[in-house]
Amino acid sequence: MISLTNRMARYPIAGIAVALIAAIAFWGGNQLRLGFESVWPTMVGVVAIAAIVTAVLRMICGDWQRAGIAAGMAAFYFFYVPRLLALLPVSFAVAAMLHVVAIGALILLFRSLPAEPQKFGDVAGRINLLCALLLALNAGPLAVQQLRLEPPRAAARDSLGELDGKAAADSPDVWHILFDRYAASDILKSRYGYDNQPFVDALRARGFVVSDRAYSNYQRTSHSVASTMNGALLDPMAKAMTGDQGDWVPIYRAARDGAVLRRFNALGYRTIFAGSWWEPTRVSNTAQDTISIRAAPQLARLIIDQSAAGFWLGGLAMPYLDGRGDQCHRANEKFRMLRELAGNRERKQVFAHFLVPHPPFVLNADGSCRDLETAQKASRTDNYIHQVRFANREALELVDAILAGPRPAVIVIHSDEGPWPAPYVGDEHGLGTDPVPVPWSELSRDQLREKMGILLAVRDPSGKPPVTMPASPVQIYPAILRDHFGSRQPLPPSRHYMFGDDSALYRFEEVSGRLGID
Repeated sequence: MISLTNRMARYPIAGIAVALIAAIAFWGGNQLRLGFESVWPTMVGVVAIAAIVTAVLRMICGDWQRAGIAAGMAAFYFFYVPRLLALLPVSFAVAAMLHVVAIGALILLFRSLPAEPQKFGDVAGRINLLCALLLALNAGPLAVQQLRLEPPRAAARDSLGELDGKAAADSPDVWHILFDRYAASDILKSRYGYDNQPFVDALRARGFVVSDRAYSNYQRTSHSVASTMNGALLDPMAKAMTGDQGDWVPIYRAARDGAVLRRFNALGYRTIFAGSWWEPTRVSNTAQDTISIRAAPQLARLIIDQSAAGFWLGGLAMPYLDGRGDQCHRANEKFRMLRELAGNRERKQVFAHFLVPHPPFVLNADGSCRDLETAQKASRTDNYIHQVRFANREALELVDAILAGPRPAVIVIHSDEGPWPAPYVGDEHGLGTDPVPVPWSELSRDQLREKMGILLAVRDPSGKPPVTMPASPVQIYPAILRDHFGSRQPLPPSRHYMFGDDSALYRFEEVSGRLGID
C-alpha cells in the first residue's frame, strides 16, 4: 500500500503552495478592502508564475520531484526572506549581502538533500504534505470569513437603487472629469495664496456654470464617488450594512460599478471608465471599456512591494514599478487618450478620475515629472499648486477638444473632496501614505470647510446655463438625466456627512450646519 507521503511526493506542488500561502496572507490582511473580484486575477497569476518556475527548474534539476522542492525554496526566499530581513536596521548594501547569503544557504540546503531517488522522494513527500496542510490551514479560515462577509456586502450593494431615463436621437454625450482633492477657490486663495479666478473665468467663457460655493457630500473619496456614481446619498447603505462596519468593499463596489454606469449601458451608450492606480477606481466591471495605465491590482502591488522583487527593484532604483514615475506618466497619458476620444462619433459616457492635485506631488505645472528630492525640498503649498496649475491647463485643453468634437456633450468638472487640513496631512510623497487618523468631529469650521470645499462646474451642450444645476455631487447625474434623458426621479437632497473613522464607515454625522448650510 502506497503511503500518503509517497503519493504526495509525486506532485511538484511546493512552489505553488508556498506562493499561495503568502498571497493568501496578504489578502487576509486586507480582506475588508479587497473583494474577490479584485483578488482572483492576482491569485491566478501567482499560481501561473509558480508553475512556470517549477517547469523551468524541472529542466535544471532533471525531475519533477526535485523541481517542486526547489520551487518551494525559491518561493520561500521570494516571499518571506525580504520581510524577515526588513526588520533589521541596516543599509541596502548590507541587506543585499544578507539576501545573497540567504540565497546561498537555501541552495546549500537543497544540495544537502538525499541524492538517492527513494530517500529524496520520502523527503519531498513530507515537505509537500506539510505545504498542503499549511495551505489548507490558511485558506480555510479565509474562505469561511469570505462567505460570512458576502451576504451583508450584497445587501449593501443593492440598497442604493437604480436611476431612470431614456435616450433620444439627439441625446448628448456625458463627460465627467473628477479631480481628487481639488480645493474650492476661496480655500485656494486663503490657505494656499493662489488666485484660481483665471481658471474659473476660462471655464465660464466656455459656457460652464461654476458654483461659487460647493461642498462634497462625504469627506473621503470612497464615499463621495460611491454617492456620485449612484446619484444617491448613502443612508440606505448604512441601514442595509449589517456586517463589519469597517468593511470598505461595498463602498468600493458602489464607486466603480454604480447605477450611473448601469443606466448608460441600458441607454445604449459606450461607457468608459478612466481610473487611477487606486483599487476602487482602477477598473470597473460594469463599464464597457476601462482606461487603465500602469495600474496593477492592489494585491499584486502589495506582493511585489514586500517581496524580493520590491527589495531589488527599489534598492537598485530600477525604472520599473516606480509609483511616482507611473503617477506622473498616468496623468499625462490619460489626458492625451481622452483628447483623442473626444473625436469619436460614438455615443459615450466618460468618467475619468484623476489623482491630481491629490498627493503624491509628482507633477510640475507644465506636466513634467517632479522628482522626490525637489518635492521634499519644496513647500506643501508649492507642490500642491503646481499640480492645480497642471490640472487647470489640461482640463481646458480637454474641454476644447470635446467642444471641437463631433458630438454635443454635457461636461462636468468637479472634485470629490478638498485637501487634508494641517496638522493631518501625514506623508504626502508616497502613493497611498498620506492619511493619518483624524478626529473628524473635532475639526474646526475652517478645517471642515477646507476638507469639504470643492470645485463644481457644469456645461450644458447648448452653452447656456443648465436647467438643473446640481448643488453638490450627489445631484450631478440625477440632474443630467432629468435635463437630457427624460428622467422624472426627484433630485436627492444635497446634504453633507462625515463617517466616524475607519471602523465606523457606515455611521454618518451630518455636518451641513457646521458648513453653514441650512
